[in-house]
Amino acid sequence: MNSTRIYANEGFSMTGKEEKNQTLDSDSVRSPYYLFGSRPLSHIIFWLVYYISFSLIWARPDQGYFASFYLEFILLPVRMAAAYGMIYILMPRYLLQRQYGMFLISYGGMLVVAGVLQSLFDYYFYETLLIGAENPFWHVSELFRSSLLVNTTVLVVASIKMFHYYLRAMDQAQNALFEKPIEIKSDRRTHILRPDDISHIESMGNYITYYLTDGSKLVAYSSMKMASESLPDSFIRIHRSYIINRNHIRSFGADTITIANFDLPRSKDIPDALLAGNQHQHP
Repeated sequence: MNSTRIYANEGFSMTGKEEKNQTLDSDSVRSPYYLFGSRPLSHIIFWLVYYISFSLIWARPDQGYFASFYLEFILLPVRMAAAYGMIYILMPRYLLQRQYGMFLISYGGMLVVAGVLQSLFDYYFYETLLIGAENPFWHVSELFRSSLLVNTTVLVVASIKMFHYYLRAMDQAQNALFEKPIEIKSDRRTHILRPDDISHIESMGNYITYYLTDGSKLVAYSSMKMASESLPDSFIRIHRSYIINRNHIRSFGADTITIANFDLPRSKDIPDALLAGNQHQHP
């Protein structure tokens, strides 16, 4: 069995023939989740296709294609802001944390604000400046229509993001099945574990404690650095004394992270995206 060994109570540690590959920054590698492996290019292509498609869909014969393309151009920033607000703020902060009430309230508020901004842009830069219409500005029906159009864009982008999450979750589940086991020698016995059997690790001087998902724990003579070298990328160091398995996070706040029934301290330089499982790729 090709595995990593951590020897405890022996005063030394060593690894097997296969060393853990160094984790690369997400911007330095090609991702299979994006077109041509490029996140920026994928975003550019998506919004270009979106802009052209909606400009053609909403084109009116009496006003011509220029008016349609112009209108979509001035409205696109509001829709992009709402879409990115959904996938970068609302989804990781509320939806993925199962704070559904806050998610719905924030989502509704975002749609209202975006609808008002889109109505303003439509009125001043399209109706007044280009068309020369003299219609009154405020219409409840127009605000509802604007919010609905923004919502359509947000749902399209959110659906793509959710599919992205699904693909990554499937990859993580598949990788967990094939992760090489870890051998920990504690109390003169060798324990063979899957990485996902470990919820978190605590450092205590020259010893480290492995907390397992079944409620038991193993104490080994090792350093945090040596322990981290044997672990897959799902493990992250959140504090000088703690390494956690991100797959077992129950919740997190500004100062603490809950793993099983443990509230562990969180360093201030740990971003939310890392804890939410987005540290490798962003949409």
